[in-house]
Amino acid sequence: MQPDQRRLQTQRGIGLIEALLAFLVLSLGMLAMTRVQSDLRAQAELARQRTEAVRIAQQDIETLRAYSVLATSAGARSYEQITNAITTVDAIAPTRYELSRQVGTSADGQAATVAVTVRWNDRRGDRQHMALSSVIARGAPALAAALLNAPSGVPLLGAFDRSPRIPLTAKDLGDGRSAFKPVSSGGVAIVQDNRSGQVVARCSGLPTTLATAALTPADLTGCDTTTGLLLSGTVRFAQDALLPFEIALALSGDTYPQAPQCTTTPIETGDRRTLYHCVVYPAASGTTAGRWSGRAALVPTGWRVGVNASEQRVCRYSTDLDGSGAIDRNIEHPAAYGDVDSGLGQQNFLVITGPDNCPTELGTVQHQP
Repeated sequence: MQPDQRRLQTQRGIGLIEALLAFLVLSLGMLAMTRVQSDLRAQAELARQRTEAVRIAQQDIETLRAYSVLATSAGARSYEQITNAITTVDAIAPTRYELSRQVGTSADGQAATVAVTVRWNDRRGDRQHMALSSVIARGAPALAAALLNAPSGVPLLGAFDRSPRIPLTAKDLGDGRSAFKPVSSGGVAIVQDNRSGQVVARCSGLPTTLATAALTPADLTGCDTTTGLLLSGTVRFAQDALLPFEIALALSGDTYPQAPQCTTTPIETGDRRTLYHCVVYPAASGTTAGRWSGRAALVPTGWRVGVNASEQRVCRYSTDLDGSGAIDRNIEHPAAYGDVDSGLGQQNFLVITGPDNCPTELGTVQHQP
């Protein structure tokens, strides 16, 4: 037998073995992929079950928190019903959850400590669980909003421990008052009481280069100390240019010590707009003492208010804040104010071209003409 023939005989069957090995490797790879896919599906289902378990535990705690009386009462959920419990919850089939609740009492006895554990079996039969803990205060539900209301006769304070009716940029003078210049390059400063927000002085003759941040009590000379209330807001323009105007406030319903004093300040950089501030002096006596009524309007300079193409329409931002179905509060920016007894801010306007309608989607209504 020739050497080549012997070599061929020894190599018979090698190709079949290689094919079988390749098939074995492919089979193992397919089995691994099947296992990975099964694990991914199991993990996704476990994540869904954990999310549902968190929801069930949160719902149980919030149900306990929503008590309406302290002592047990027929037809009402009470604080005393916050007790230990074990219940079964049917969720998306075939998963069933067991909810157990452990309740304790805080050291001072004024709160319940609640630990809710949710247990279930996953698709492989393995035991799973999730726990949430919380504290439920013991308090009369009728007094739940007490911390949101100021005590009678005590004014609410805002930023910098001052009345929210004081502009944030006003300088605290350190003597219970704050002051600001409504026009930075002007010579007038408005002084307000930090607690009430009332205008206690309007001072003139200040240097035009003196900034609000540099104001001191010594700078405030030549002041009118008639008590007033601040009315302020922003006027925006639909067109690019800021049109000049003045604010006119027509008072009604009583006799007032003096006319309102209003200023306007154009802001040309960034968010282009014009700010206005009015010091209004309320009635000093009678049934309306300390209050004022009237209507604010824009008085144009070099342009006209109207509905023609060459004119401008004035809209006011007005919102039904209390959901009463009507603009019936001064803070909601009505067409005319009535019996105002505190400062008003954010009384804003929008100026658009005359033929256009005031955009209701922005919360505006026609004010002028």
